[in-house]
Amino acid sequence: MYRLLLPVFLLMLLSHAVWAQTKTVDPFIMPSARFNALGGGHSSMADDFYSIFLNPAAFADVKDEFSAAEITLSTYGPVLEIVDLFRNSSGSLENLDLTKLVGTGGFAAGFDLGGPLSLGWVGRGLGLGIFNRVQAHAAISGVTLRPLVSAELLFVGGYGFRIFDIKGNALDAGFLGKGFFRGIMDMRTTIFAIDSLDPFDSPFDTTLGFGLDLGIRYNFDGIVSFAFVCYDVYSPVLFTSYGTFSDFRDGSSASSSYATVRRRLDIGLSYNVRSAFLDRYISRLTIMTDYHDLLDLLALIPRNPVLNIGFGVELVLLNALTIRLGIGDALPAFGFGLNLTFMTLDFAIFGRELGLDPGKHSVYAMSIGLLFRY
Repeated sequence: MYRLLLPVFLLMLLSHAVWAQTKTVDPFIMPSARFNALGGGHSSMADDFYSIFLNPAAFADVKDEFSAAEITLSTYGPVLEIVDLFRNSSGSLENLDLTKLVGTGGFAAGFDLGGPLSLGWVGRGLGLGIFNRVQAHAAISGVTLRPLVSAELLFVGGYGFRIFDIKGNALDAGFLGKGFFRGIMDMRTTIFAIDSLDPFDSPFDTTLGFGLDLGIRYNFDGIVSFAFVCYDVYSPVLFTSYGTFSDFRDGSSASSSYATVRRRLDIGLSYNVRSAFLDRYISRLTIMTDYHDLLDLLALIPRNPVLNIGFGVELVLLNALTIRLGIGDALPAFGFGLNLTFMTLDFAIFGRELGLDPGKHSVYAMSIGLLFRY
């Protein structure tokens, strides 16, 4: 099987230049407070249900886990200041003055809600799930305000298998198939015309499609893991544009075109620190690092490579309290997790870089997750 997977990865790299000319859409994935605190997702990890979004090869090694539901909320930008302005304007858009929040680098804020639909199971080589997600983003450039609201539904199913296990050296591979739907409302206006903004008269786009992820993971004696994952190896979508949301609701005519989900390639390494001294006081100490979106280096206008490096350290105490530190987007991150038996609580404070270079347009972000996984 690995002899078949290797040519697929090589073909994917050779064809990237061709597919880069095709219109692409953002990937479909669920947010995670845990990995926000660890500098982003780490493809070499295989220890919980979120492996569905990290590496399908992990299905061969991850312990059985059932997800009943979750609520993960992330916010970035001056969200609290916006709430305060809205409260001071007596709840009226007409009196809302966002010019006070616009700096020299513009303005950006938003929130990301994953769940409550997060139903699935991983283990025994299988990974299955159904999820929903809602996002809202707003950006100001000059006098133009562009709020975007999107809702997503994602179905996934995959299988991971062990290629060999010789004297502690294990090599796993896996694939994940997925189907997805996304609706996006683009409410572009000016900061002086917020009072006349009508969401139902705003352009509305839908994205419907399916995709495939492939992953490989090597593990040595549960100490060192290395992973290589390609997300959306090929994920074609049908992109449909409606003049307004009312047109979509009424089933009016629309224009359609084909696109693909933007392909990404991650490589990752993790190390479980073991020593007799540490084993007395802690349950687990893991150090991990990844390079995200390796294919971005081939983009016409790539991000600064430093921004794609993720680094994280996770310390688990008494299998109940977890302390996390990380670096992502060249910005620090911190968080913790509490295992309450019936529920897991995760919290993170981290930075996001919206520009193409470190410090170009950095914002602070906060994430909290309530996970019902057993």
